[in-house]
Amino acid sequence: MPASHTRLIGIEEEFALIDPATGAPVEGSAARVIRDVSDEAPVEHEFLDSQVEIATPPCETADQAEESLFQLRGRTLAAARNQGALLAATGTPPAAPDPALVSHVTDKERYLEIAHGARKVAQTHYINGQHVHVSIAGPEEGVRVINGLARWAPLLLAMTANSPIWDGADTGFRSWRHVIGCAWPLNMYPAQFASVDDYDRRVDRLVRSGLILDRGLVTWVARLSARYPTVELRVADVQLNPRHAVAFALIVRALVTTIAAAPDDDPQLSGRGIDADEVNVSLWFAARDGLTRTLVDPLECREVAATEWLDELVEAIRPALDDAGDTERVREYVADLKANGVPADQQRR
Repeated sequence: MPASHTRLIGIEEEFALIDPATGAPVEGSAARVIRDVSDEAPVEHEFLDSQVEIATPPCETADQAEESLFQLRGRTLAAARNQGALLAATGTPPAAPDPALVSHVTDKERYLEIAHGARKVAQTHYINGQHVHVSIAGPEEGVRVINGLARWAPLLLAMTANSPIWDGADTGFRSWRHVIGCAWPLNMYPAQFASVDDYDRRVDRLVRSGLILDRGLVTWVARLSARYPTVELRVADVQLNPRHAVAFALIVRALVTTIAAAPDDDPQLSGRGIDADEVNVSLWFAARDGLTRTLVDPLECREVAATEWLDELVEAIRPALDDAGDTERVREYVADLKANGVPADQQRR
């Protein structure tokens, strides 16, 4: 049973609605699917009108998260089928949309304003992620966690890479979603924050300068949620398997718990001395290779065997996993990754 102090988790998933014959996004399909499930599940519009998003409520246990995610996915999948579309649990759709349809942004004022500023970048935003929210005691703890997650972000991306195909061809990357996302101004890991005031100052400067529209467009890989008392990790592609999506969220929760409790000078968990440039270069290589080769650990900026680093992560968070009752699920998930590869490898097969 989980401990009484277990942090809450929430999982947001984005999906493409695609034509089952062509694999291309279906223009205008999101509104029709949302109408079908409006009374049954909280399904929302995303940036493009062929994308939808689902979100679990705050969950304390893995069972709660899994039950919620299965129900949400199932109802949304059924609604998509009723509209002649498939709900694609992949970071990028397998085929490109009709060139005449590439500018079909969801008809909301804010989305249209973003698209006007983003121009051609907005027309290729056919990407779908999994965002994990973990409850925090306050923004001070949240900033500490963001700093500490920097070292582990490349490994977390490598584990969840699920977008090898773009425009009908293999990209050579396991997360092409990450590569496309880098075209946006802030889709990167932020430099270390000195304090909450430093975090707020940097965000306020970005908004005041006009570089971003509002705080909702702080698209750092890890950020303080603008709506909830959570840290939000945005590094993962949407997952093929909902059980894997939940297991990954459990790892993130355990890592947040471990970082929050670590001494300020812990080299593995504080993030001190880690350069954001090195984190972001490491993310690029993680997007390319997944867990198949070496990754670059930003702590010492050296190559490490991906699976050995994965074992180190599980060992570092094991006490938090044990306290929450999540150890066995995570061990099964990690064993599956080692045996079968990341989701992108399964897509290729």
